[in-house]
Amino acid sequence: MKLAKRYLFIFLIIITISLEGCSGITNSTYSNVVNGELDLRQWDFLTDGNINLNGEWEFYWNKFVMYKDLEDEKPDLIASVPNIWNRYTLNGAALPGEGYATYRLHIVSGLPPGTMLGLSLLTFSSAYTIYINDHMVASNGRVGATVSEEAGEYRPQAVFFTIPASEFDMIVHVSNFHYARGGFWDTMLMGLPGDIQKHRELMMGKEIFLLGALAIIALFFAAIFILMPELKYSLYFSLLCLVLAVAVDMVGQLIIPQLIPSLNLHNVVIFMWYTSTNWIFVCTILYVHELYPSRFSGIVLKVFLASAVLLQLSYILFSPAYYSKFGYINESLIIAGVFFTVIIVARGINKNDKTGWLNIISMFIALVTFIHDILYWDNFINNDFGEVFYVSLFIFMLIQMIIQAQRIQVFREQETAAQLVFLQAQIKPHFLFNALNTIIAISYYDGNKARNLLMDFSNYLRRTIDNKNLSQFAPLKKEIELAQSYVEIQKARFEERIEVTFEVPEDLEVRVPILMLQPMIENAVVHGILPRPEGGQVEVLIKKEGKTLQFTVRDNGIGMSPEKLDTVLKHDSGKGVGIANVDRRLKKLFNERLQINSSPGTGTEITWKIPVS
Repeated sequence: MKLAKRYLFIFLIIITISLEGCSGITNSTYSNVVNGELDLRQWDFLTDGNINLNGEWEFYWNKFVMYKDLEDEKPDLIASVPNIWNRYTLNGAALPGEGYATYRLHIVSGLPPGTMLGLSLLTFSSAYTIYINDHMVASNGRVGATVSEEAGEYRPQAVFFTIPASEFDMIVHVSNFHYARGGFWDTMLMGLPGDIQKHRELMMGKEIFLLGALAIIALFFAAIFILMPELKYSLYFSLLCLVLAVAVDMVGQLIIPQLIPSLNLHNVVIFMWYTSTNWIFVCTILYVHELYPSRFSGIVLKVFLASAVLLQLSYILFSPAYYSKFGYINESLIIAGVFFTVIIVARGINKNDKTGWLNIISMFIALVTFIHDILYWDNFINNDFGEVFYVSLFIFMLIQMIIQAQRIQVFREQETAAQLVFLQAQIKPHFLFNALNTIIAISYYDGNKARNLLMDFSNYLRRTIDNKNLSQFAPLKKEIELAQSYVEIQKARFEERIEVTFEVPEDLEVRVPILMLQPMIENAVVHGILPRPEGGQVEVLIKKEGKTLQFTVRDNGIGMSPEKLDTVLKHDSGKGVGIANVDRRLKKLFNERLQINSSPGTGTEITWKIPVS
């Protein structure tokens, strides 16, 4: 719990710093757009920076009012901007999503005519045209009074214009016949061209960085899954990163859809937004279900998966104008998905799981910030720094990468432990039977020698069968004792046919990989000198050179041809811990390989090195 509090404290600091950074991106403050007018005579663009145009705009419903018509037209209402016009009330009734309208703002700039200014624009629904007095300065799609006349488009942009006079009008025509909610729903910024361009580049850079980071993470963990298919949560985490990247872009700079200019940006953006958000919660639950599987998580996964499939079918079968009416269902399911994700993690963690609380904290932060951004996107709340989910998403992904790395480490340790258990179990049954028979036979005429051999045999079994200590390393002393016990048992059986000498360093406490020395001696005895009727000698030399420990096992046995040596290094015999197995472990642990020199009739020398402190 202390660890969780420490991480929470660090995350809150990071979020605070990040939000401060976000708030300084535009240098904008809430403007004084009151009753359709903005007075900028006290605003200095050079020092105060960009200004947002949020506030009270004049609103003309179902009319495309031009500059020349303003004297004859009266606004239907004073509208809050940014907002969807579905929330506006006219003659006691809420406006429908479909329709068209004009927004008008009178600006008193205090600047000389010909001054160049810029606008930073996100999106309107579903098409718009912006005029400065009677001069068109920006458009997206084609506005129309009917569904056939309109061509919707979503494309953020920065535009620049010169003001015709110290006072001028900004007129915005908006139409919507392809989405459930229409209107002027994003903040517009105005400022000097250089500042607007910097803001645009900064927003693009921030999103490209985030999309690139998510894509790299997705590819990295997809590669982990390909290499280790057992780690299914790596696949689900990769998919989560991909759908998050799409969802983030759909409410940001819309970089992904614009990579294919031939696409209908309006329909494609809506489809990609709803599809990506639809599968975010499914991928999240898949991910945590794999991390913390339970009956409860399985039920939750099935329910949300079925919901996602039904929603996706509606996105495929129906037009955006229809299924976007139920967008709140999608958003509610996402919030519910994150909520159940937290419950799954909370139920699955245990006292020894240090990453569990870290997981819960990161998901809680993601949930809170996502709810904030939904309210921001739906214009229920407004603030200077805009979306905060970017920050929490980045923190969430970093935390999940840490958790994934820890789990991969645990997986590798478990895999190594299983490998060691396998290695320890590879004692040849016939060696056990022969050793016992030898001890029994010797006990009839030499009880003391039989007892000594039983002690050697006991030590050999303890070192090779004990599964309690699954560490890959042990003191050199223990490995030498194991090898000597094996040698004594074989010498008792084959007597003068076997001669083994040891030359070892003074420091016997240095830690070395287990089950490497004894298998090499066994290989020399069984495959090197015993096939010779007269037997032979095996020399074991271990010497320390600086920070390297060098092992040499040399015999004067029958040796091997180059062809046989190549076969031995590629394939184990299936009997005991083979040379190829030791060679693989050396490469995995130290990126080292066995060095083998052998020739038929002369003998074999096997050498390997390991780093030591």
